[in-house]
Amino acid sequence: MKSGIFGIVDIGAGSIRCQISEVSKNSDAGRRIKTLEYIIFPLSIGMDTFLKKYITLDTVYKAAEIFGNIKLKFKEYDINGNYRAVCTSAVRDAENKHFFINHIRVKTGIELEIIDAEEELYIKYLGVSESLKGFKKLESKGSVLVNLSSGNVGINIRKHKISLFSSTLPYGALRIAQLFSDIDESVKYRAYEQYINKLVLLLKKSCTEYDKITSVIGSDTSTGLLLEIFKPEGNFFDIAGLTDLYSKIKTSSISEICAKISINDYDAKILKPVLYVYISIMKSAGAKKLYFSDQNFSDQLTRFYLIKTKEKKFNKKLIEYFFYFGKKYNLDDKHAKQVLMFSEKIRRSLKNILIIKPDERAVLVGSAILHDVGYYNNINDHREYSYRIINSLNIPGLNREILENIAFCAFFHGSGEYRPSDTAHYRISPERELTVKKVISILKIADALDAGHMQLIKDINIEVLDKVVKITAVSSVTPFLEIKFFKLKSTDFLETFGIPVELAVKLDYE
Repeated sequence: MKSGIFGIVDIGAGSIRCQISEVSKNSDAGRRIKTLEYIIFPLSIGMDTFLKKYITLDTVYKAAEIFGNIKLKFKEYDINGNYRAVCTSAVRDAENKHFFINHIRVKTGIELEIIDAEEELYIKYLGVSESLKGFKKLESKGSVLVNLSSGNVGINIRKHKISLFSSTLPYGALRIAQLFSDIDESVKYRAYEQYINKLVLLLKKSCTEYDKITSVIGSDTSTGLLLEIFKPEGNFFDIAGLTDLYSKIKTSSISEICAKISINDYDAKILKPVLYVYISIMKSAGAKKLYFSDQNFSDQLTRFYLIKTKEKKFNKKLIEYFFYFGKKYNLDDKHAKQVLMFSEKIRRSLKNILIIKPDERAVLVGSAILHDVGYYNNINDHREYSYRIINSLNIPGLNREILENIAFCAFFHGSGEYRPSDTAHYRISPERELTVKKVISILKIADALDAGHMQLIKDINIEVLDKVVKITAVSSVTPFLEIKFFKLKSTDFLETFGIPVELAVKLDYE
């Protein structure tokens, strides 16, 4: 969207937020976003989901009424279809989420979408990296972004611009409060502490480089609550202040907290978990300050969807991410780099035959690097384990469908023809099959050119002729294994692109 009025609706656990923004008519590089109106409609969807696992009909009706008001607001600003209405964990984790979404659509015409936890965390990371002063310095030394919302806590550990660990866990402030709602208020904090201490232990076990963290950055409505209470002059909260407040209110009831701090019942209910999550992570990292950004999630969503905010040099970082994760599984770096180089050369040479979209290129790059990670688990059935390992990854900024496509390509990169119908567990939709077929056809050729994992072929030259694609491989010795596997793996190329591919070998002493 170049200019005009745009609406964002954030359907959270404690409220539905609507932000109306105007995009300036300047060039892309200089576009500005001005908030015209920001409205908060209190509604505790999370109270239902995190306790009952579904959204009650009463809450559905109340939500429909709110969206009726939002529809009027959209009409006032003549927004039409220029909006995104995004659901996070309170709707995402509800058993009847599809009923909820359908009801809102039928009653108001507003289309809701659920974003997955990984994408939510990545959008918030981008927002913090863009708006927090000194972020680059904090990140380079080792930082953890703690995106503490009502339903989940998103953890993104980074050092030297690489994501060392990224995951979303069910330790949201409201979810924790609901979990222990039946315990007496005077001792409830002990249950909170035991549960949250388990979170820190999980993080330490899951991320072997956890000890590299030197700073903690907070995000989401939790830092908004702390801002309301502490009103700091800078962009951080001091651990001493957080600890002092926690000590004062940890045995207090919700009504007593409301009276002491002048906050509403909902905020009082989640305050203890909010404080202890941050305090425990800060103590484990030896951090004295909790940094925060003043951007709310609605701001971050608006910038993400309007200006298409992206991580700088993301394609280069993506390759670094793939190699970083591959090393955890004893990746053969030399083979992966060779297959990546050959894949990219083949892709570029075929630019007049096929169009490779950015997402498809990400699949090709990921497949070229990670196709053999399954060797770590099982030599004889490595493709199966490559599929499982890749599907288990969380790479910030990379949506789940791309990772699934990379996993499919890793599974089908062997010498047999691509026949997903023969393997029911790995069937994919027709819409995605073309992407997978294009990538597999290139990947199989590139992998065959280093079949022996010894880099005997130093380089390749590619000619796209009228009736054949000719690859000339440069080598010091005759690469018998590569020639053999090239013949076995070239069928998919013909069936996908409608043109055969041939291999010639040029010995470099000739």
